[in-house]
Amino acid sequence: MFFFKKKSPASEEELLRFIRRLEDAYMEQDELKLKESFHPDQRGMSLTRHVQLQMNFQIYQITSEILHFEKIDSSEEEAVFTYTRKHLYTCKNPEDEQSSTLNNITSYYVKVVREKRGFWITKYTPYSVLYLDRSGDILPGEAAVVPANAQYFGAIQPLLSRFRKDGLKPATYHTYAGSEFIGYFLEREIFSYRTTEKFSVDFFETMEASDIHEHTAIYLDQELDFGEALEVGASHSIIETRTPGSQGTNHELVLSLLNREGFFMIRYMKMGEPIPDEARSRWIEQMQEAAKTL
Repeated sequence: MFFFKKKSPASEEELLRFIRRLEDAYMEQDELKLKESFHPDQRGMSLTRHVQLQMNFQIYQITSEILHFEKIDSSEEEAVFTYTRKHLYTCKNPEDEQSSTLNNITSYYVKVVREKRGFWITKYTPYSVLYLDRSGDILPGEAAVVPANAQYFGAIQPLLSRFRKDGLKPATYHTYAGSEFIGYFLEREIFSYRTTEKFSVDFFETMEASDIHEHTAIYLDQELDFGEALEVGASHSIIETRTPGSQGTNHELVLSLLNREGFFMIRYMKMGEPIPDEARSRWIEQMQEAAKTL
């Protein structure tokens, strides 16, 4: 009779070693080793990305530092974790130096499966990018997150000054077809995938509903522990909701606003606990003022 030893879930140390090897391959500019870290089904690379990688390897000396790691889940066969790495780019030939810089801090959500020699990556998704100056310091304010290809930040920016964001720092920016998103997290959670507090602005070129009243009704017709429209006007609404989350009940205030620029959803959320009464009143007042002035 044969007995097979049951494999243990992947440890944090194993996963860290694996991701350090991936980062070492990038610093060594070993494209083959990079590809072999991914599952065979995930190794396809667009021509544009391949050319960009080759150009970076040709022009720059790259250093990498892992700043943050968090194991989310693991079993015998797979694991999920996040990590944050800092990349600094130095031109091999000083004459190639340009005014812009590629220096950045990027956080990734990663899924891996076990294979004989270790792990293969099946999902590798960035959820936050912070841009750095030549010295490796995070750029000030929203410049830290707004990418060069952002189209709608000019529409978002006037709204940001209407809100006090005490303790919250720009942490992520996403671009989509016809919409963009900026998110602010607590400074101590700036690299975190799971946060306890968040302020964000979504911009959309168009609102899918026929008017604010329909939009508000649709928003409240979700699976909510609690939902109420605190204020509804011709061009805005303020909604309060509580929804189940992985850390408890998420408490959200959201201002939906339609103006000449487009449609905005401005949110403040506490994850896992209620928004304190004083903070709740302050955010509602700020949303009311923002709705009046734009």
